[in-house]
This record gives sequence, structure tokens and C-alpha cells, in this order.
Amino acid sequence: MKKHVILFKPSGRRVSCSARTDILSCCRENQIEIDSVCGGQGKCRSCRVRIEKGIASALTPSELKKLSRDELERGWRLACQAMPAGDLTVFLPPGKGLSSTPAFKEGLLAGVVPDRRGRCRGKDCGVAVDLGTTKIAGYLVDLCDGAILSSCAMANPQAVYGDDVISRITFAMNSPAGGGKLQKKAIAAIDDLIEGLCGRVNCPPVSIAGVSVCGNTAMHHLLLGLPVNQLARAPYLPWTRDPVNISAEELGLKAAPNAAIYLLPNIGGYVGGDHVAVLAAMGADSLKSATLIVDIGTNTEISLVTAGGIASVSCASGPAFEGGHIKHGMKATAGAIDKITIKDSRVRYRTIGRHYPVGICGSGMLDAVAQMSAAGVIDSRGRMQSDHPLVRVNAGRPEMLIAGRDRSANGEEIVITQGDIRELQLAKAAIRTGINVLLETAGMAAQDVRRVIIAGTFGNYIDIKSSVEVGMLPDLPLRRFRQVGNAAGAGACMVLVSNAARKKAEATARRVKYLELADRPDFTELFVGALNIG
Repeated sequence: MKKHVILFKPSGRRVSCSARTDILSCCRENQIEIDSVCGGQGKCRSCRVRIEKGIASALTPSELKKLSRDELERGWRLACQAMPAGDLTVFLPPGKGLSSTPAFKEGLLAGVVPDRRGRCRGKDCGVAVDLGTTKIAGYLVDLCDGAILSSCAMANPQAVYGDDVISRITFAMNSPAGGGKLQKKAIAAIDDLIEGLCGRVNCPPVSIAGVSVCGNTAMHHLLLGLPVNQLARAPYLPWTRDPVNISAEELGLKAAPNAAIYLLPNIGGYVGGDHVAVLAAMGADSLKSATLIVDIGTNTEISLVTAGGIASVSCASGPAFEGGHIKHGMKATAGAIDKITIKDSRVRYRTIGRHYPVGICGSGMLDAVAQMSAAGVIDSRGRMQSDHPLVRVNAGRPEMLIAGRDRSANGEEIVITQGDIRELQLAKAAIRTGINVLLETAGMAAQDVRRVIIAGTFGNYIDIKSSVEVGMLPDLPLRRFRQVGNAAGAGACMVLVSNAARKKAEATARRVKYLELADRPDFTELFVGALNIG
């Protein structure tokens, strides 16, 4: 079969690709990171690339629908649809991959005493892994004193099969080999993470004695090779809720062949061990006042802790906070617009790293919607006002210009569209609906909540004021909010070094009352009500 050479810019990587293989599949085969929210079905824009030289296959109906005429004229294609008809030079937009250091607030590990303290010989180490849908975060921990020796993060390579949990469950269900492919991706990623963590401090990976893993129920099941079909249909039950102990050899982990691996227990179909880790890190079992714990991500888990116990829900907030389904959305990497203000009918923005803008990340979108609402660019239903001076119409659709071609990193305009506003509304409405259901079930008003803890890497960077103004979070005094960063990672570290913390986390998981939002007959009504801005 005839092969063609694809040169990817700006990396300069050259790969060989069959004429019958689309560019996205070629990237998958060659471990080139590229987003694919819909899993390569041509239903989104996340795998958008620009062909700078060469000829590709004819445009498909999906591309004609998802890309504007101007974009098509400038060479933009969907990687999942375009196949090489000859040698190609392809521009891959920055920000498609993710490589950053995860963080949690200092103090979350206070009081956790390693069980091995005083009994260590040499440098006994372990690795704590937060296996997220979008990102995998890891921490190398000294098991003797609990010190964090190194930390890093990487994009979850399963994202090539879909950016959200449902897409990956569907992929596993639709293909006999699908589940195995997802499992191999996760195991290989953890291997890479361990080697990267150890390489930073010259620690031999073979010396790793233990690995703790937390993830949502789907990530947990896919890692272990467990069935996920039951997660796609009511009553959405996990295959197991129990904690799992397994050897590296049994799992197929190669980087740390001598490690004992521990996975935190699940709570329900869509509230997994990652949220158990968050509850453990926040000491949920000992909180005295009414507290909301919101772990924001592609799948957002929320718990309400009261004197009567702990109740949890899961909200399908989707990939919008990671830039998914947003026309010029991207992850929070260099060049991402993360702050937007509107004053005197002028749009101002800030980018990560102070680089020329590439796109807009989730925190920037939250700011944008809050500012657009305050400036009258959108009404309470999120509709753009065509008579506003900042609104223009492009191909019959309203949009607001953020950065012109002369200011962007790739010479393309960066805009916010009406569709982008809708995606942000859907994401924030999912979270607010979960909060409202928890409060209603407990017979409480929002003002009864004394503290709101915002967890998750994304949650660490959002502007709380903007989040309240758009209606995602309840209207409470700002002093009641606390942003703690990757609390799931902190919880994974705790259960790695301490058997007592492990047992406490397991006991907390058993106490949680899991509420399934889909079981509520009024869910649609509640969700629609939460769509309003403000």
C-alpha cells in the first residue's frame, strides 16, 4: 500500500502514513498527541489541523459542517476526516498535548504519618497516581517520611478514543478489542509517568515499593480490564466498589515490577476512587459544619457534608472546561487566554506565559461569559445581542472578537461564538444542578453552607467571582470559598504512605450516600433552570 510522508509543524516530526489512513489515526499510531473529543467521529472540531503544503483527500460532509468557509480556504481540516493524497506538511496547533506539574495546596498532607517511619532501609519510595479522564498526575513519595520528591503530569493518551468518559465507554463497548486498547494506553501511561518521576531525582524505578491509584469509576474499570457496559445503562452500577490490591505483574506494569498496587474504592457508577481521595484529603469524616466539596473536571463530583452524613452526586460537565467543544478552545498551556475583561467596550485578555494567544482555556471562558453578561453582550439566557458594538455576524452567526490575526500566535482570529456560550452554559448548569439537588435533598438553602471547597487542577485556577456571577457556584461571601488544587492527588499520597489513612478513606466511602441525578423525574426541569446566566 502506498505510503506518504507527513511533516508535522512546529515539532518537525516526520512520519509515514498510508493513503487510506486519516491524519488522526496516523497521529495515534505514532504517539503524536492530538485532541479528539468525539473519538474521531467527525462530530466536533477538536482535532482541527492546517495543511500548509500538499494535497489531502476531498472534504467530507462533517468538515463542511464543522469548519467555516474561511477556515477551509486557509487549509484547516479535521484530522479524523482528512487522508493524505501525497506528501503533506501539517500544522498542529500548540496546546494539543499537556505537560505540567500538578499542584495541591500545602497543608493537605499535614498530620499523615508514614507507617514505615523508623523502619526504612535505604530510600523506599512509592508513586501516587491520579488517573484523570483528561490528565494523569503523579507524585513520587518517600515512604519513610512522606516527602514529595517529584511530581509531574501528562495527557491521558486514552483521549485519542474520546475526551469524555461516555466516549471511552462507548469505544470499549463497540469494539471487541476496544477495552484492551484503552487498558494498554492507561498502563503504558503510568509506566511513562513512573519513569519520568524517577528520572527527575535519579531514583531507580525498580525500587518503587508501592503504587496507589485513584480515578473515576470508568477509569478504574478500564485500567483493570473490568466490564464497563453496565456503566452505560441504568442503574449505572460499578462492577466493584471494593478497594483493589494487585501486583504490578498482574496488572502488566513494567516500570515498577516489584510494586504492590492499591486502587481506592468506588462509591457509585460515576463517583469513583478519585472523589474518595478528595474526601480523604479534606478530612470529610471530621468536618463539623455544612461543607460543599466540588471536584471540577470533565466529570465533576460533588459532596455535601453535614452532621447527618455525606451525600454525593456526579455531573457530566463535559470537556468545555478543558477547551473541548469550544471553537478556539484549548487546555491551560502556554498561549492560552486564561483571563478576559471587558471595559468601555474594549476586550482585554491575559495569556499563560504572556505568549501571543493560541486559544482560550476554561478559566478564560468563565471570565468571558461573566464579563459578557455584565457588559450586556449576552442576556440572561446566554443569547448574544446582535446590536451590541462588540458583536459581529459571521456567516449568519454572531460572535465576539477576542484577538485579531495580527495578535494571535498562528495568524488566525480568536473569537467566542454563540455555540461556545452554549457549551459553557451546559457545563456550568450540570454543576449547579448537582449542587441544587444535594441542597434540596438535605433540606438546606445555599446560605446554610458554611464552606465551599473547590478541588481539581482546573478548579485551582478559576476566578470564584466569575463562577458565582455566571451561576455555576452559589452566591455566597467569597471568604467561604477555598481552592485546594489537586486534592485527589493529595489523597492518593495519603493512602500510599499510611495504612491508617487507607482504612479511614475506605470507611468514609462506605458512609457516602450516592444520589443518581438521572433517577430524578424533574432532572430536565432543574437542568434547564440552571442554564440561565447569573
